[in-house]
Amino acid sequence: MLAAFYKEKGKPFVVEETDIPRIGPDEVLVEIKAAGICGTDVHYWKGEFEPAHIPLIIGHEGAGVVKEVGENVKNISVNDHAIIHYVVSCGICKNCLEGNDNRCRNRKSIGHDVNGTFAQFIKVPARNAVKISRAVPIEWGAIIGCAVSTAYHAVRVSGLEPGDTAVVFGAGGVGLHAVMWAKFFAAGKVIAIDLIDSKLEKAKRYGADIILNPMRDDILEIINKETEGFGADVVIECSGSTQAMIQAIKAIKGKNLFESGTLVSVGLQTKPFQFEYWGLREGWATVSGDHTLSELHQIVKLVENGRVNLSESITHRIQLTEIARGIKLVESKEEHVERVVVNKFT
Repeated sequence: MLAAFYKEKGKPFVVEETDIPRIGPDEVLVEIKAAGICGTDVHYWKGEFEPAHIPLIIGHEGAGVVKEVGENVKNISVNDHAIIHYVVSCGICKNCLEGNDNRCRNRKSIGHDVNGTFAQFIKVPARNAVKISRAVPIEWGAIIGCAVSTAYHAVRVSGLEPGDTAVVFGAGGVGLHAVMWAKFFAAGKVIAIDLIDSKLEKAKRYGADIILNPMRDDILEIINKETEGFGADVVIECSGSTQAMIQAIKAIKGKNLFESGTLVSVGLQTKPFQFEYWGLREGWATVSGDHTLSELHQIVKLVENGRVNLSESITHRIQLTEIARGIKLVESKEEHVERVVVNKFT
């Protein structure tokens, strides 16, 4: 089979032939039909983030068709369509038992600790193959596995209440879905911020009430005006930009020492930043991690029942051998890019 390997820090992924994995009694073999390129994959590409060991097949967003099941597998069958849940948890540690399998003490991550989704085939524990209806486009399944679910988890972590003002920094693949989920959970006002106007226009279609470009708009002044000086109730930072994080910290601050909202950091921050003590009085800042398996099942039901439409979420489709072009597209500042999906693996 063909697969994209991380072989050397700071070097491009190597696409080459390798053996189809052999499954154990509690595993399934999935033929990948769609694999999304995430911002995290860009960090791997640049050498800013390294897998647990080298060489490793990279990629953690994926969906496909089940081709083999182990003898102990009961939850899924051959020919079922499945989303790959990239958090491999033990199911028995304290965190898992509390429903926080994303914080499993013994967790492994697909595409970081074990081989990932940029391949024709992948083997995963049976519980990591989440069945999805054949009526749902299989490429939707790929992005549900990260871009959609990461945003869902971030909005839930934020404690967003109906009527709240939510601000989303970064209108990329995750940020646009954060706008979508904030609106889904009844935010009173959603403000989207990005440097690229085409992304902001797309944010409006996802439910943003106000769109701002820091290149021409005084975003803090506008947020202050729109919230009557109280600051945003919820800010979700998805860009990973240090400058955006500095502004996000200020955006949750009200006029006095006791007014502060909630800041959720989603985009990977590679540089230090700091908070002032009074900037968080009775407020909250957190780093939103990965979604849980339960949340993934919730999203699948919402999509299957037509409550969520992802028809505009994928803007580019490429072959696995074009992975370098896919990475450049994700980084592009010159055209509108949401999710780039690999949909050809031969």
